[in-house]
Amino acid sequence: MNQDVANNNNSKDSVTDAETVKPKAKKAFLNSINHFRGIAIIFIVMAHCYRPAGWQVETLADKAWFNLMMNGTVFFVFISGFLFHHVFSHRWDYKKYMKNKTKFVFLPYLLLSLPWIVWHITAGTDPLMHLNYTNLTGPAEVASWYVITGRTLTAYWYIPMGMMLFALSPWVMHLLKKQRLMHFALPLFVIAMMIHRPESNLNAIQSLFYFLPVYLFGVWSSEHRDSLFKFIDNYWLLMLLTAIALAVGQAHFFGAGVLNKPAFEMSVPDLMLPQKILLTLVILAILNKFEHISIKPLQKLADVSFAIYFIHPWITTPWWMIYNSPDLFNLQDHGNIFTTLLVTLGVIAVSYVIAVLIKRLLDKRSRYLIGW
Repeated sequence: MNQDVANNNNSKDSVTDAETVKPKAKKAFLNSINHFRGIAIIFIVMAHCYRPAGWQVETLADKAWFNLMMNGTVFFVFISGFLFHHVFSHRWDYKKYMKNKTKFVFLPYLLLSLPWIVWHITAGTDPLMHLNYTNLTGPAEVASWYVITGRTLTAYWYIPMGMMLFALSPWVMHLLKKQRLMHFALPLFVIAMMIHRPESNLNAIQSLFYFLPVYLFGVWSSEHRDSLFKFIDNYWLLMLLTAIALAVGQAHFFGAGVLNKPAFEMSVPDLMLPQKILLTLVILAILNKFEHISIKPLQKLADVSFAIYFIHPWITTPWWMIYNSPDLFNLQDHGNIFTTLLVTLGVIAVSYVIAVLIKRLLDKRSRYLIGW
């Protein structure tokens, strides 16, 4: 997830405190995209809550539900690309763009990672997390490894990849101006289906190749929003049934979850990526029907989504990393998609409260710590 997701432009909320939108450059605030941000953070957190919810994911139905739930990062990347066009492309300033990403994305990542990096190096799990993947021994080398890979906390792997994605924005602008977004998105999509996400999400370059076509498709979708929304309004049910079929097919033939692997290791195509693209369009089609309505719970989640992203691993990571995933709620062997959703909402609620308290304590400076 990245800060573009946290910034749907309107008259009340500029992209950053340093960036105000000139009247001629203002774009209409989209309730549908803002609501989608709120839904997307639920999927992100839910992917990290099935273990404490006691969900074993053994039956075909469980595996199908699991496949529909996982890889919600696709939603965030699509929204990020969509908002890149909707918000930034009309007042493009690469230097300011990267400066703000560094201050409000990378700096919070570093500050929130630091305590865990120190813990990993000095105490950590047994064996230390980094020793499973590398022979680095010096504290500085090990700390750098954690920063580069995002291995410090669940979900933090996204930031190293996201910063590279931000850095590619001049190339994205070039494709946008030349009307060649889909010329690159389609072949990259095929490549992404073959390389999959990296093992343990540690290879930021492989993650970049996996999510880049989704980002480009998000940019293209914003540019062609009117025609796209008309299309998906007519075919959303067919796309939903196809997405479910892909989830069930993957569950039956390949199992449950993201099929992480080395990039050049031959394997089956990744069915979860097209499934999530179809779900993205389905959710957009449904939300667009309520564009005129502001759904306050989703708006609230959207506003704090970036902070929830940064905070929730501080709650979920100890469950599975430090204490070997304890069954805190006595749900072992009794969990399912519904208990997972309940635990997810609980984690989101706690993360939301923590974010609000930090915001009240630090005011605008909280953006340097939690991105909000």
